[in-house]
Amino acid sequence: MNFGLSFGFVFQDEAWFKKVILPGLCMLIPLVGWMIALGWALRVTQNVIAGSEKPLPELDFGDDLLKGFFVFLIGFVYSLPVELLSVFSGWIGGLNLFNFESGNLLTTLFAGGIGLLAFLLGLFTSFLTLAATANYAAKGNLGAAFQLGEVFELLKKNFGGWLVAALGTVLAVGIIGPLGTVACIIGVIVTLTYGLAVMGHLLGQAYLGSSVKLAD
Repeated sequence: MNFGLSFGFVFQDEAWFKKVILPGLCMLIPLVGWMIALGWALRVTQNVIAGSEKPLPELDFGDDLLKGFFVFLIGFVYSLPVELLSVFSGWIGGLNLFNFESGNLLTTLFAGGIGLLAFLLGLFTSFLTLAATANYAAKGNLGAAFQLGEVFELLKKNFGGWLVAALGTVLAVGIIGPLGTVACIIGVIVTLTYGLAVMGHLLGQAYLGSSVKLAD
């Protein structure tokens, strides 16, 4: 994994500002704008996997919207077990609130245990989602995201790379992205889209690292 390259590749493209600002402006579109930006970031992943010299893509509105919807769908499906556990934990805890007579310590511990399990499962499924999304990007087939054997194998062969990709994504999208608010709308548009591009590049690198080890 070349961590620095993922944060610097954007600026190696002489047309980087135009390529970054257009999907960023699309994020202003209600409901679907963020899907367009996600789809654009997925094409960064595809370009990295394909070995493109300049992986930063031009905006393709229709294709990016479709790809972004599929990325959303992948994340939604993988998050379902965690959501169900969280709801169940909340339901058990809610029942215990009305159990004034005994206080029911056992029920409280049970609900807490389920909550902890949901948290740990959430961490695990976040890695699965990254690998599944990259597998979809590589194969160009939504079904590839749900080939659990392949997805597990990608994680197992290069877990360190996926960990770096996850941490880099948090840094780029969760920390650097919002920094643009100091420069108002245009600033946050650029930094958020930049963060998505970094995420796309990191996923591409992690996938390539897994693929090399799978081939050994």
